[in-house]
Amino acid sequence: MTDLLTQRRAKISGVAALVIGALSCAPDAAEAKSPLAGCDAFIANLRKIASDLQVDFAHSVIVTRAKSNADVFDVTTNAEVDGTLTCRGDEFERFEARVAEPATARALTSFERFENGALRAALGWDLAKAAAKIGEMSADARDYLAASKERGDAYIAGKTEEHLPGAVGLGLIYTETDRALIIVGPSG
Repeated sequence: MTDLLTQRRAKISGVAALVIGALSCAPDAAEAKSPLAGCDAFIANLRKIASDLQVDFAHSVIVTRAKSNADVFDVTTNAEVDGTLTCRGDEFERFEARVAEPATARALTSFERFENGALRAALGWDLAKAAAKIGEMSADARDYLAASKERGDAYIAGKTEEHLPGAVGLGLIYTETDRALIIVGPSG
C-alpha cells in the first residue's frame, strides 16, 4: 500500500512539474496583446452588428466613495436584453449581457443574437465561430444548471467559462432568474 501511495505521489509531482514548466514558458499575460477591440470600436461594432436590436449605450450613474477612472455604460436594447460595459479609457475591461428568466422565446432568441453580436464585436470573430462558441457554452450551462437542480445545490446555477489567448475570459451563467454572458479583458 505504501509503495502505491509513493508511486501516485511521484506521478502527481511529475505532472505538477510539467504544468509549472509549461506555464513558466508561456508568454506573460501582460505581454500578450489582447484580442479585444477597444471600447469605441466595440460600441460601434455592436451597434452595427445588432442593429435590429437598437443597441444603445448610456453612462451609468455610480455612487461610491472609492475613486475610479472606469467608464461604466448601461447597455439597452429594444428587446428584453440589457447589459453593462466597463472601460478604462478605450481599454475594454468587462461586458455583461443579461436576460431575465423565465424568458419568452422571442427574448431568448434576442439574447442569443446579442451574445453572438457581442463576441463578434469584441473579438472580431465571424458569425459561424461566434455561433459555435455560444452554442457550445450554452449546452454546457444548461447541463450544469440541470445537474445543480438535481443535486439541490444551495445556489442553483449552471456556469461555464472559456479562457482565450491574451488573457480574455468568457463566462456564461444560467440561473432560475436570469442568464448572463460575460466577457472579461486582461485588466478586468
